[in-house]
Amino acid sequence: MPALLAIGSWMLVMYAIQHSLVSVPFLAGSQYEYFPMVATFFAGYAVIALEEQTAINKAATALILGVLLWALVGTGITDLSSASFTAAVEGTLEDVSEVVFFVLGALTVVEIMDAHQGFDIITKVISAKSQKEFMIVIGLLTFFLSSVLNNLTVVIVMVSLLQKLVQDDDFRLKMGGLVVVASNAGGAWTPIGDITTTMLYIGGQVTTVPLLGNLFLPSFLCLIGALSYEYFQMEDKPFVRDLNEKQDSESLEVPVGQGLVFWGGLCGMISVPIFTALTQCPAWSGMMLVLGLLGVITSLLHGPEHQRFSMRAAVARVEVADALFFLGVLFAVGALEKVGLLKDFAFQLNGWLGGVDALVAIMLGFASAVVDNVPLVAAAQGMYDLDAHPANDALWNLITYCAATGGSLLVIGSAAGVAFMGMERQVSFGWYLKTVAPAALCGYFLGVAGLLTQQAVGLSL
Repeated sequence: MPALLAIGSWMLVMYAIQHSLVSVPFLAGSQYEYFPMVATFFAGYAVIALEEQTAINKAATALILGVLLWALVGTGITDLSSASFTAAVEGTLEDVSEVVFFVLGALTVVEIMDAHQGFDIITKVISAKSQKEFMIVIGLLTFFLSSVLNNLTVVIVMVSLLQKLVQDDDFRLKMGGLVVVASNAGGAWTPIGDITTTMLYIGGQVTTVPLLGNLFLPSFLCLIGALSYEYFQMEDKPFVRDLNEKQDSESLEVPVGQGLVFWGGLCGMISVPIFTALTQCPAWSGMMLVLGLLGVITSLLHGPEHQRFSMRAAVARVEVADALFFLGVLFAVGALEKVGLLKDFAFQLNGWLGGVDALVAIMLGFASAVVDNVPLVAAAQGMYDLDAHPANDALWNLITYCAATGGSLLVIGSAAGVAFMGMERQVSFGWYLKTVAPAALCGYFLGVAGLLTQQAVGLSL
């Protein structure tokens, strides 16, 4: 009841301010209309950021925030007609739904692959003899896997692998931190590797071939920078595999169709941008096509008695709350975008930073280490017009790279980092800041330098 009363009281106060029923000393003119929206957004985002302290699910907060902001638009923005308001809501929902369906489809495909132990195909070939060699192998493997799969899922898979393979606790934790850095770097240069890159791809800010050409080198430099920092810090000890790992792997029965499902799902996800380019269908439809084909294959491979391999079981294992969080946050940011607040903020930010686009993008990267990069990228999409900054513009490349890799600077800055912290109870904010953040910062700036140099010499597509 106190929480419900607090939400109701907040809305009454915001409504009163929006309609000038109460006087606020620092507001004047049209600021009365827009201040309640900005205040509500920051209040909601504060509750999201303090999820652990408040014990309030962030998906629930995001859904409330998204609806309340549109309610403030509908009841308080006087120059918006009823027809225009309806069109704005429907247009925003259409854009947001494309991202949500794409993510749900990708996560379900990966769950089907994982249920068939498909990732064992890759992990069995790891034969490193030293810790430095093992670090390089895991870093490269994570980087390239994250480029074609959801980086959150790759982190979960790779950290689970480390828990089976590595005996040394300190080395395992450090490797887990580097997996977070590598997964975020790997997700930056393909349309399906990171949710923020997917958002920019679906929004038309970047396209497939230029994205691959422009961001592969900076993203790879980010990985090289982080691994090089740790390589020269680390003692070259022999790598000893966990003795229980081999026994556990031998005791597991290989599911029927393991290779078919794994390689079929992997190739299918990689081909989604090609399907989109050839058919002009939206990206989410291509991902759903891959999911449907895998569903048919698994139905033919397994009978009713093996339901754990089915598409229905995979859907049940997917974290739907994550998709609802994206829905709520993107819906909320869409409200700020439709009334022009994000563009106003863009002009102010450019003024504060001297109008230098590179500084704006770099600052967004640092901001993504503190707050979720999904609303940051959504805000950037609303801040900059495609007419002024067309697809594959230098600014969009910088924003794509910085938003994806900047989240590695702190453990709370990305979904991958939060997942790592949840899987390894010994990991804390301070430990990550001391142990992993220096390597992540080295990689971040090396990638920025590589991207700016690439643009300066005219090698961008």
